[in-house]
Amino acid sequence: MSCIYFLPDTIAKEYVIDTMKKIFIIVLLSTCTLLRYESASAEPLSGDIGSSAGNISLFGTLWYSSFMNLKTPRNFKQGEEIKIKLLGRAQLVYVRLLPKGVASTCSTGMMDNKYYVSPEGVITIKLNRDYPQIQQISVHSGFEVFDKFLTLFNGHADIASIDVWMGKIESR
Repeated sequence: MSCIYFLPDTIAKEYVIDTMKKIFIIVLLSTCTLLRYESASAEPLSGDIGSSAGNISLFGTLWYSSFMNLKTPRNFKQGEEIKIKLLGRAQLVYVRLLPKGVASTCSTGMMDNKYYVSPEGVITIKLNRDYPQIQQISVHSGFEVFDKFLTLFNGHADIASIDVWMGKIESR
């Protein structure tokens, strides 16, 4: 034997309307998510990767630099995101975008912020202005970089790859 329950018309209408709103929101969010992912694209950068280090102290290597000399200088635009995949044990790093014609022994192009390295070994730099004619991207780790303190016992970081994301990017 089965039971059939009837809801008063007003309750049934409210239930149907509420359910339809939820379905509409889910469809809308799904569509926005798809559009969000389609609007961003990555460009892997190519170049020669190298490293240098100096001055070992009680706190580890005083400074360590990993760099990619780009095949051709590149203009970076405001709003682009640079995602750098790192190998090593560094927890904090500084990043430098070195303009064409500037010696790598000076601090020109050093970004103001320290970047925390994610557990996956990735740092993301969102550019808040244009950077024209960049010939080298470098990641600096160790204890101190160009007289800027990082942290005690900070490991080193080696560049594995660099991608430039163009378009709107949000967390996935």
